[in-house]
Amino acid sequence: MNNLEEYIRENAARLDTALTPESAEEMFLLRWKAGQKSRTRRIFFYCLSVAAAVALLAVLPWKYFNNSPNAVYSRYLASVADAWEVVGENEEAAQMLSSLTYEAVPLADQLPEDLSPREQAEILNAYYGELLEGVNKIVKTIK
Repeated sequence: MNNLEEYIRENAARLDTALTPESAEEMFLLRWKAGQKSRTRRIFFYCLSVAAAVALLAVLPWKYFNNSPNAVYSRYLASVADAWEVVGENEEAAQMLSSLTYEAVPLADQLPEDLSPREQAEILNAYYGELLEGVNKIVKTIK
């Protein structure tokens, strides 16, 4: 690096007055435009791939993600807990909510173990889905 700096210092006057070849500007512009085209093309394909990923996620049903029996039951319990917060001290609504959601033994614990986790999750989705429809009606009535 020192040699280059010395060379530039020694030949500064000559380098300042040196003219570039006539074709250098044209070559530079051609290379610049080619780089711009490839950059534009990269940005286009990047945006296209992002749009495709978003479309794919929007099309796929969310029930295929994290669809284990425990996850289904946890989502149900979270929805019921949210409903209890809305019900608050409304005794009639609390009684309806309690009678609808009370389980001495949760269905998740009663399912046969010979069923696959996917089959167990489907059964729990159907059962707790119907219960959550009733819970949502109670919440809508209160609101």
